[in-house]
Amino acid sequence: MKFIRSLTAGVCGAGLLAAAIAQQNPVKFELPQVGSGAQAPTQQAAPATTTPGQTAPAAPAVTFTEAQMMEVYGYMLGVRMNLADLEFTPAQIDALARGMTMAATGKQPTYDAQQIGPQLQDLLQKKQQTFMTKLRNANLADTAAFFTKLKDNKNVKELGGTGLRYEILTEGKGVLAKAGQVAKIHYTGAFVNGQVFDTSLRAPEGQKPEPVEILVKEGTMIPGMLEALVKMPVGSKWRLYIPPHLAYGDDGVPQAGIPPAATLIFEIELFEVNDAPPQPEEAKK
Repeated sequence: MKFIRSLTAGVCGAGLLAAAIAQQNPVKFELPQVGSGAQAPTQQAAPATTTPGQTAPAAPAVTFTEAQMMEVYGYMLGVRMNLADLEFTPAQIDALARGMTMAATGKQPTYDAQQIGPQLQDLLQKKQQTFMTKLRNANLADTAAFFTKLKDNKNVKELGGTGLRYEILTEGKGVLAKAGQVAKIHYTGAFVNGQVFDTSLRAPEGQKPEPVEILVKEGTMIPGMLEALVKMPVGSKWRLYIPPHLAYGDDGVPQAGIPPAATLIFEIELFEVNDAPPQPEEAKK
């Protein structure tokens, strides 16, 4: 089982623009669920006038107009497409609303899709790049602050001189993994806010999560993990604090939910290491 999956960034086509925004925009790495957002204010119930033993009457249900419901529906669509993150001007918002009205009433745009498509794509990409730059700079600043504060934790040490930090949760006494061997591990990857984005500890209900096997080799995992894995004795469990340049870099992997310039925290437990099985002759060529 591969640990770090192969992910590539693609450019969306000119069609299905709403879907393209939702898929490509790297800002909201957790899309809100339907029904999330601001809640309608509840009615203030009158003081209870029941006597002991009586049940208080239920508060009357709040009734909304169709216009109010459609307004909230439009809001949810906009949130799901991350429209706020593209920082449209008031004039662009008005134009966007006209296009939504045309789509809702079954009308067709008055412009040729083949002609306007590339220019529209370019506009959206520029807006994405502008926000990506802001997000990247903000994350780099947060990373600097995070690692500065991390120095106060006496249990956290620096591994080498690359900026990688680690904390020993369980001290192992076994052998060290070597490049080219296969390591059997459990792992959990999270952001600095604690949100888990990947883990080997998930399993179908009633089943025990099985450790995964990974080839100890450059390119099979992020650099910070590889740097730590070859210095962990078997039986160890470490928490790694991995800066962006040892993780997914300044660009991140938006399609996988990894923001640009993201600092990652990994917990890795190493169970055993074994020599890799011999490769077929054709694979060696």
